[in-house]
Amino acid sequence: MEIKRQQPVVEKYHFDMRDPNSEAETKLNVGFAPLKVPNEEYPKENSVVGARLHFSVVFPKFIISGAIGQVNHIVNRQVKGPSDLNKEEADLLVEPLFDILKRLTYEVTEIITDKPGITLNFNQDKKEE
Repeated sequence: MEIKRQQPVVEKYHFDMRDPNSEAETKLNVGFAPLKVPNEEYPKENSVVGARLHFSVVFPKFIISGAIGQVNHIVNRQVKGPSDLNKEEADLLVEPLFDILKRLTYEVTEIITDKPGITLNFNQDKKEE
C-alpha cells in the first residue's frame, strides 16, 4: 500500500497531575474515516483517509491525554471505511501518530522530572532485540 502523508496535527496534548483518589485507566483509541477528495482533478483511483489517535496514558503521578491526527492519500486503492484495511495496513497508517506521542511524552517527562524521559512502548507483543 502506497501512502502519501500530510503533516500530522497534534490537536491537543495535556500533561495533568493525577488525583490519587480518582480511578483512571490507560486508553488508546484509533479511528479512520474516508475524507472528501480535495478537488475534481484528484485521481479517481486514490483515496483520502483521515487517521486519528485519542489517548489517555496513566502513570502513578500524572496523566497524559490528547489527540493526534493525519490525512493520508492512499495511491491506487479505494478505501471507503475501516473494514477496507487489514490490521497491518491500519498499523501502518497510525504508526506516525504513535511516534509523535512517544516523542512528545519523552520530551515533556524529561523536562518535568529533570531526568531521562519516559519511553512509551506500544509493541508489547514484539520482542526487544
